[in-house]
Amino acid sequence: MWLLIDIGNSSSKVGLFDPMSTVEHIPGEVIRTQRFEHAPSQVLALKEFIGSHTISRAAAVTVVPQQRGAWMDAVRQVTGTDLLFFTHESTLPLRLSYETPQTMGHDRIVAAVGAWTRHGVPGEQGVLVLDAGTALNIEVVRPDGEYPGGVIAAGPNLIRDALGMSTAQLPLAALELPPSPVGRSTKEAIQSGVLFPLLDGTTGLVRRIREREALPFQVVVTGGWGTWLIEQLRVDWKYDRNLVLKGIADLIRHDHSG
Repeated sequence: MWLLIDIGNSSSKVGLFDPMSTVEHIPGEVIRTQRFEHAPSQVLALKEFIGSHTISRAAAVTVVPQQRGAWMDAVRQVTGTDLLFFTHESTLPLRLSYETPQTMGHDRIVAAVGAWTRHGVPGEQGVLVLDAGTALNIEVVRPDGEYPGGVIAAGPNLIRDALGMSTAQLPLAALELPPSPVGRSTKEAIQSGVLFPLLDGTTGLVRRIREREALPFQVVVTGGWGTWLIEQLRVDWKYDRNLVLKGIADLIRHDHSG
C-alpha cells in the first residue's frame, strides 16, 4: 500500500492507495482518505488511519514548507518509510514551461499530472484541470504534453469572507444559490454576487482558454465545489475528488520507472 499526503494551508488530506488495483486504463486506486488538521504530531492519528496495512512507499506535496518536518517524522515513526516530497524540480510525465516554476504550488503540478495521466491523449487531447476549492485554479496541459500554466482566482468562500471582513454591515451569508440573480435581501444579494460569477466566470475562462489555444481539451474537475459546478452548469466534464492524491501516486510510479 502507498501513503499519499496533500499538505494544505489549514489541513492535510491523506490517502491510502492500492497500486495493484485497476480502474479503466490506469492501475491503482485511492481506497481511503481522511482530513488531518495541523497538529504538532500526527503519529497517533496516522497509526489509526493506516491500521494493519503495510506501507511500501509514501509521498507528499505541500504548500506549507513548515509542515514538512512534522509529517516526515510521523511517517517514519509509523511506517518506517521515508516521506518523499514532489516539487517542480521532480521528474514529471509532462513538460513544465511555466516562466516561474519555483513560485508554482506543488498541488497544482500534481493535479495536472493526475489529469494528464488519466484523461489526456498524447498527440490528440490535452486537459484543463479545474480545481474548485479555497482558490479556483485552472491548469492547462496541451495535447503534446506541454504545461504552460493556468489561472489562479479566489474561490467563493474567500470572496464571501472578504466581503464580510472588509465592510461594516455585510453578513457572512450561507453559500447557497438564490432563486434569482436579483437578490431580494442582503443575504440573497451576497449569494448572487458570489455564486453566479463563479458559474459564469468558470465557463467564461474555459471558453477563453479553448478559443486562445485552439486545441482539443478534456475538462477535469476536482475540489470541494467541483460536483456543484458540474451539476449547476450541466456540462460533460469529468470529476475526480482525489485527483491530487492520484497525481502523487502517478509521480511515484513515474519516479520508479525512470
